Amino acid sequence: MQWSFDKTGFPLIYVSQLYVQLLPVTKVQFERFLAEFQKFGDSWYENILSINSRVSYRTFTSENREKLFITGILPSEIMFFIKWIGNNFRLPTLKEWREIYYELKKIPFKRKILEEIILQSKSIQARTIIERLLEQLTYEVIYKTPRRELNWLDVTMMYYGLVEWVREGDRYIGVGVPRPSFYPNLWDPLRDIVQPLKENERLFYFGFRLVK
Repeated sequence: MQWSFDKTGFPLIYVSQLYVQLLPVTKVQFERFLAEFQKFGDSWYENILSINSRVSYRTFTSENREKLFITGILPSEIMFFIKWIGNNFRLPTLKEWREIYYELKKIPFKRKILEEIILQSKSIQARTIIERLLEQLTYEVIYKTPRRELNWLDVTMMYYGLVEWVREGDRYIGVGVPRPSFYPNLWDPLRDIVQPLKENERLFYFGFRLVK
């Protein structure tokens, strides 16, 4: 497996002929963007945090890890982050997201690869988050369900993560399957889409990840 890093030091992996961010975009990454981009003020971000509050990347638990990620943000706002992060990043299409999901489901998970990715990252935040996630998921998946093996869908949080914004033609929709403890659902990401009832509705379980 090939990998790279974005300007924040968080990793991307090469899947289905695309580089895709290993995890949904975190608040740590987004706050670096906010520090350099002055369009969004403090009150705007306070409103975002009221939807899904912040948690320390050093001490997050298995119960609150979804709070690591920036959620409640709209596609029109994501575009500013994409312009800032540069290097041909964009939101995936629905077809691309599902192809990545399908491929990750097939690729055997190798802990050594993820450990090498962690070692190569220059971001202490990225290293800490991924290490803690790996520790939590190992316990949850292997020790609590002994017949189940850890896989790439687990560690990328494309399974039991967030609903993620994707493009389908001229519209933006959501796809994904959050943990029932975070947002109860019966969605199959290879079959179902999630469409907010209102165009500018901020939903605490909607996040995003980018591809290039």
